[in-house]
Amino acid sequence: MLQPQRGHHRLTSDRTVSSVPGRPKLALENLVLSIKPGEKVAICGRTGSGKSSLVALLLKLLDPVPGLSDVVLIDGIPLTQIEREILRQRIIAVPQEAVFLPDGTSFQLNLDPTSTSSVGECEAVLTNVGLLDFVQQRGGLLGAMNASVLSAGQRQLLSLGRAVLRRRIRSAQLEMAGRTGSEGGILLLDEFSSSVDHETERTMLDIIKAEFASYTIVAVSHRLDMVMDFDRVVIIDTGSIVEIGRPGVLAREASSRFGELVSASAK
Repeated sequence: MLQPQRGHHRLTSDRTVSSVPGRPKLALENLVLSIKPGEKVAICGRTGSGKSSLVALLLKLLDPVPGLSDVVLIDGIPLTQIEREILRQRIIAVPQEAVFLPDGTSFQLNLDPTSTSSVGECEAVLTNVGLLDFVQQRGGLLGAMNASVLSAGQRQLLSLGRAVLRRRIRSAQLEMAGRTGSEGGILLLDEFSSSVDHETERTMLDIIKAEFASYTIVAVSHRLDMVMDFDRVVIIDTGSIVEIGRPGVLAREASSRFGELVSASAK
């Protein structure tokens, strides 16, 4: 069982992977990173650097190569010893491309696929992400949803709303179980704002700050302005970490890898 509020969320161990002649190049190699509970960490790098592979590894969409199954740990537990279903229950992820149920499925079921929340809870989340009026105009929560009529921003806002609802459900369950203190948790954001305008992106960031304040956040992003207030930025190149630091500090250093990325994105 994951216990994100305790210890370190160690994403990789201190053990590195050495290059071996004749072995295929790995997507992630010689990468050592520990993330503390509640820390907000951005993963940045050019296309093909290995950013999304790291997220896929954490969600067990990819597996470590044979013989290296113990190099990824969460709270000291090797990832390979955590059942995929339990892992995905405990980690909340917002992907780059929102995924929905087949057209004709209700808005409510798309927002709450496990049907564990009330109508009021669903409407409260839709209000939070600014979609309640849109949904009500199309038959309400029980109305048939067609993802193709949603804009890119609306799709991502609904996807974020699903994540917010999951967090609220989890928080309520912990409260019912008598758990006190920070609820903890891990939120993974994989280029979640890449297809939306800056206004929608700002709305999403405000929601994340309010709803996931106690969560550990790992965000993959090429929009560097959105990660400036993160605790740390990790720059990956060809599967390895080449720089770690505070984004605001590194951005002012023209010689830093992050500073180079910021300059390039501004052109």
